[in-house]
Amino acid sequence: MANDNQKKEPFEEAILEPNLLNEIAPETAMERPHIKGRLLNVVLCIFAFGMLVGYLFFAGEGEDMANALSSMRWPWLVLAVLMVVGYWFFESVCMQIFSRDMFPKFRFRDTFLCTIIGQYFNCITPLSSGGQPFQAYYYNRFGMPLSKSMPMLVSRFVTYQVATSAFCALVLLFRLHYFVEENSALTTLVVIGFIGGLGLLLMLLAIAFWRNGIVKLMTWAFKLAGKMHIVKDPEKRIVDTTKTIDDAYNEMRYMMKKPRLFARSIAVTFVQLLEFFAISYVIMRGLGCDGDFLTVISCQAFVYMISSFVPTPGAMGAAETSYALFFSTIYPSASFVALSTFIWRFLTFYFPIVTGMFVTLAMNRGDAVRAQEANKNLE
Repeated sequence: MANDNQKKEPFEEAILEPNLLNEIAPETAMERPHIKGRLLNVVLCIFAFGMLVGYLFFAGEGEDMANALSSMRWPWLVLAVLMVVGYWFFESVCMQIFSRDMFPKFRFRDTFLCTIIGQYFNCITPLSSGGQPFQAYYYNRFGMPLSKSMPMLVSRFVTYQVATSAFCALVLLFRLHYFVEENSALTTLVVIGFIGGLGLLLMLLAIAFWRNGIVKLMTWAFKLAGKMHIVKDPEKRIVDTTKTIDDAYNEMRYMMKKPRLFARSIAVTFVQLLEFFAISYVIMRGLGCDGDFLTVISCQAFVYMISSFVPTPGAMGAAETSYALFFSTIYPSASFVALSTFIWRFLTFYFPIVTGMFVTLAMNRGDAVRAQEANKNLE
C-alpha cells in the first residue's frame, strides 16, 4: 500500500484525480501486482497456439478440410464472437450486482473494462490466479477502495463456484450416461474434476460454519509440517493462512446476510454459463453441421470440469485435448473436429488475451498522457 510519504508514480497521480469518481485517500492506493513467471506463461501460450495450428493442419485430410472450410457460415461465427463478448457482459453484470451494494457510484463501463482485463490475466496465469489481483488493482485505479473491491471479488468467486457446481451437477445427472459407453476413462476425469470443484465449495462452506475448527486444524497441520521440516517458517504460514480464512469467512457471512443479492448473482451466472457453453453449438452451426443442443452443452461442460483444475495457463493442453475427444463423437470427420477445436480455442482463450492486452495497454498509455498533462499544469 502506498502512503503519504511515498512518492507516487505518474499514472497513480493521474488516475486518482477526484474528477474520475471520488477522492480516494492515499493509503487506499494499490501497487501493481506482479506475476511470477509471466514471461514463461506467455511463451507457453505462444507454444500452445503453434501446437493448435499444427493440429489443425495435420489432424484432418486435405479434402475433408477443404469441405469443412467451404461449408463455413460466417454469420454463425460472428455470433460466436459476440457470445464471447456476451460472457464478459454477464460477468460484469454479476460484479455490478455486488458493486451497487458496496460502492453504488461505480460505473458499469468501468466494471466491464476491469472484467476484460481480468479475463486477460486469468488466461495467462495458472488456475486463473492472476485475474482477481489485477481486477482489484484496476478497480482501485478507477476509484474503488480496496476495502470494497476485494470483498466484492471474493463474493463473486463464491457465487461462481456455487453456480458452476450446481450447473455441472445437473449435467452429470442427466447426461453422463450418454458418454460413459463412448469413453469411460474420459468420464472418470470428468467426475474427478467435478469432485475437485465440489470440494472447493465445501471448503468455503466449512469456513462459513466452522471457522474456528478450520483454523485449529490448519495450525496443527503447519506446526506438524514445521517439525518434519516440510514447511519453512510455519508461524508465518499460520498468520497468512489465518488472514485468508478470516477474509473468506467475512465474505461468506456477508452473503448469508444478503440472500437476494446472492440469488441474483447465481441466476445471472447460470445464464452466463449456458451462453458460454452454447458457443460450441454456434461454432458447429457455423461449420454447416447440426447436432443436439443439450448434448453439445454437456460436452462443453465436461470439458470445463476436466480442465478447470489443470495448473497451466488457460488449462492449455487439457482443454484442447478433452474438447477434441468429446466432440469427435459429434462431428462427421476429424477435419471438422480440428477446425472446431481451433475456432473454439481461439475465441475463448486467445481472443480474450489479445483484447485484454490491448485494453490494458490503452489504459496505461492513457494514464501516461494524463500524467504528462498534469505535470505540465504543475509547471
